[in-house]
Amino acid sequence: MIKFFRQIRYNLMEQNKTGRYFKYAIGEIILVVIGILIALQINTWNTTRLNNNKEKEYLNNILEDVKAQQELVEDQVIHNTLMRLKCEKAIKHLNSNNINADSINYYLTDITRKTFVVSDPTFQDLKSSGNILLIKNSGLRKKILKFYQYLDYSALVIQISNEKTIAEFRDLLVKENIVDMNYTDSLTVAGGVDFSLKATPIPWAKKLQEDKFKNKDFLFMVLNHIGHRGRTSSVNLDLMERMELSIKNMQDDIENYLNQ
Repeated sequence: MIKFFRQIRYNLMEQNKTGRYFKYAIGEIILVVIGILIALQINTWNTTRLNNNKEKEYLNNILEDVKAQQELVEDQVIHNTLMRLKCEKAIKHLNSNNINADSINYYLTDITRKTFVVSDPTFQDLKSSGNILLIKNSGLRKKILKFYQYLDYSALVIQISNEKTIAEFRDLLVKENIVDMNYTDSLTVAGGVDFSLKATPIPWAKKLQEDKFKNKDFLFMVLNHIGHRGRTSSVNLDLMERMELSIKNMQDDIENYLNQ
């Protein structure tokens, strides 16, 4: 089309028709401008389409991550429920008139910690790449940020608890001879990890344990530590209950947005 107008201009110049020449020149310029605007618009449409596709991909990937996180939360709930139950049974037994070392060993030797794993590869990608702004809805974007802030907070609380409260409790059990770590070969700790050892029974260990519990000051100290350990599991369970609710809300918010 531009070539056609250019040929007309040349003919007009040769015929010395200056007025008509300028009209065609202006027409040619307008055509060029319109072509540029159309190209820009097409480019904008393509960019918008690509960004929309990326947004959907990111949100669907977050849904997959959240689903995986739910399974990790459930593992944490199972572990802490069992740990709290063992603490409750140990406290009940130690408050009885017939303290038996075998029962104490059974309840307390495998009270361990469990790391809370965070599943957030998509969110980390969004942050590091700066693509978080591809999620156009500012309300949803804020909810996603808030969700992962609470997830990191929960993981930090459990990490600190594992490294301090629970680690100190494990040390106390061994150092104060509250349990006999050699009472059995087979032990399984958090995450199904094999904690077994070919142990040699210590025949006099049981009496040593039971004699220590006759000291009321010692028994009271042990009861307090077991109670504290059980309450630590309660805190973790409360965090996981809130996390499950956050996961449900996050899933609903993303799915509702994608289905609009």
